[in-house]
Amino acid sequence: TASSVDSADATRYALTTTMPEQPPLPDHLRPDLSIVFVGINPGLRSAALGHHYAGPSNRFWKLIYDANLVPEPLSYRDDGRLPEWGLGLTNLVSRSPASMESLTPQDYTAGRLVLMRKLLRYRPRVVALLGMTLYPILFPLEPKQTGRKPGLQPATLYDSNIVLLPNPSGRNASYPYHSMLEAFRTLTPWAKSGLKSPP
Repeated sequence: TASSVDSADATRYALTTTMPEQPPLPDHLRPDLSIVFVGINPGLRSAALGHHYAGPSNRFWKLIYDANLVPEPLSYRDDGRLPEWGLGLTNLVSRSPASMESLTPQDYTAGRLVLMRKLLRYRPRVVALLGMTLYPILFPLEPKQTGRKPGLQPATLYDSNIVLLPNPSGRNASYPYHSMLEAFRTLTPWAKSGLKSPP
C-alpha cells in the first residue's frame, strides 16, 4: 500500500541520515582460496549485523548456491564458513558510511592499495568483482571502455584471474536474476576443479 511504501522510505531515509558509521566488517580470507569476492563497501545492515551481504534484498547468497559454488543454501550468518569451500570475502572500502555519497576518491584510492596488498598476500585463483564500477577503480590506467560485459576479463592481478560480476545488491534489482546467475556461473569451473588457468 502507499502508506507502507512511505513508511519504508522514511525508515530508509532515517537510516541513511542518522545511523552512525559501524566498525569495519572482518574479511574472510586465507591462502589458497579458489575465489575471493570483492565488494565495493558494506551496506548499513551488513555493518550493523557484522556479516557480509546481509541486506534482505541482496541476492548474493542465493546466487552462489544456484551457481554451484557451495553445496548447500547459506545466509549471511554463514559468511565465515565460505573458506571451507575455497571462497573468500573482502571489500574495496571496509567502512560503511551513512550514504554512498560519503565515499570519496581518496577512499577508493586508499582501498585499492589495501586490496592489492591482500591479493598479493593470499593469491586467490580468481578475484570476482561484485559491481561493474569496480573494474575502472582497480585498473585506472586501462583505456575506458563503455559497455564492458560481465565475465572473465583479459587483465590479471598477481596471476589471479579477474571475473567481473553485476552487483547483487537490492539497489540493482532491475538486473534480471537469470542474467546475474549466468555471470556467476562463470566461476563454477574454478570452484569445482581448482584450476589456476581460465576454464
